[in-house]
Amino acid sequence: MAEQPYANILARDVMSRDLITASPEQSLVEVRHTLIESRIGGAPVVSGGRLVGVISRSDLIRIEELVETLDAEVSDNQEWLDDQADGFQHPAPRRFEGFHARLKQLRVKDAMRSQVVTCSPETPVGELAVEMTRQRVHRIVVVEKDRPVGIVSTLDIVKLLAGAKKS
Repeated sequence: MAEQPYANILARDVMSRDLITASPEQSLVEVRHTLIESRIGGAPVVSGGRLVGVISRSDLIRIEELVETLDAEVSDNQEWLDDQADGFQHPAPRRFEGFHARLKQLRVKDAMRSQVVTCSPETPVGELAVEMTRQRVHRIVVVEKDRPVGIVSTLDIVKLLAGAKKS
């Protein structure tokens, strides 16, 4: 059997230790800015020091798309046809933006995923790559005693394969 070239490299060897986390009560607007400014695609959600979920840019986009679709659906249902039975030319109704306004009130807990793919610091990086592919995720949170201690992203694995130094 061929030897795995990265068999001795563990999650702790490639994980990012300077975690940027989100709180369940944090606004989606705020966490979006944090993700963009930090140039990361997602973050563990932590409450009382314990991992409770994960939030990603994909989750934010999913929520925004849902809001836009709902607003458009309600707006479309409010439109009058030109040939209304009453014979009057009705002005176009104002665009409904009730769901869009609600978006500003949503919190991380409303969009996060509570099922998080995790590993221990001793998990071999090859297993992480297999799990990322199987679960279709871009990050695995490294935990010890339910507390996040690091994160391994697809970029960390690409850096390893490219032979780049950890930044």
